[in-house]
Amino acid sequence: METLTPASEATLDFPGLLRYWRGKRGYSQLALSLAAGVSQRHISFLESGRARPSREMVLALAERLGVPLRQRNRMLLAGGFAPAYSEHALASPPLQMVQQAIALILSKQEPYPAVVLDRFWNLVDANQAYRRMLDTLLDGRAPASLEGEGGQGGGPRQVNLMLSVFDPQGLWPVIENARQVGRYLLRRVWQELQVQAHDQAARAIFHRIAAWHPDMVGPGGVLLPEDDGAESAPPPVLPVVLHAGAFRASLFSTLTTLGIPQDITLQELRIESFFPADEPTRALFETLGAAQPAALRSGSAGR
Repeated sequence: METLTPASEATLDFPGLLRYWRGKRGYSQLALSLAAGVSQRHISFLESGRARPSREMVLALAERLGVPLRQRNRMLLAGGFAPAYSEHALASPPLQMVQQAIALILSKQEPYPAVVLDRFWNLVDANQAYRRMLDTLLDGRAPASLEGEGGQGGGPRQVNLMLSVFDPQGLWPVIENARQVGRYLLRRVWQELQVQAHDQAARAIFHRIAAWHPDMVGPGGVLLPEDDGAESAPPPVLPVVLHAGAFRASLFSTLTTLGIPQDITLQELRIESFFPADEPTRALFETLGAAQPAALRSGSAGR
């Protein structure tokens, strides 16, 4: 049985963070010392708190351990230094060229769906094919959100797609192979929790999924064993089979991240692009995509 509860990396002191990330990456003190070009004794002193790191040492160790940028800033703060990496809003001027590149990716994915997600699977942007599909599948039901009933400051709620998938009042009823897809996604949530468990949002996502599906996540955050007994070889990719009324589609997806990001927002963005897993799905989206421009022209003529 596999425990999916967050680990103890929520500690705020630098020695604890260094020990956590070294263990997470499977380094011994000796291996890390060789990779960082320092003595094993120094690594031991840093982890016990007997020595304080320099700013350069914090960044060097974080680089060797492959620590995400957000957590590198956290390690710097724990060591008494200012953060090194920016966190701009995607719509801010410094990220203008990236925003244009993402818009191009979304538009080129038409007539197939594509969506941009942040680190907690909140919807940042999506192309028209994805928005049409989501509206069709939910059929007027509100998608799940981390913000509860209303958005921050009274604004619109930000859609959380991970919660929407597992929500019994959301997408869960329209996913034909929900248990297969759900078990895979639970592991993705667990992987994120290993990095983000100190964030309330990460814990909230996991606890809500566990409350909705006690048949999949038991008390204490234990992933319950498979109950289908399937022994056949798995397919090359696991498609998501969506069925709501006359709409039925089988899709697989790819994830795109930005290369060599130096900004926290950019490192955490993921673009998920969906592709047809069978011929009827391809025909369906191509038909819907061809009909949409005509509908827009009709609407413009009527104004």
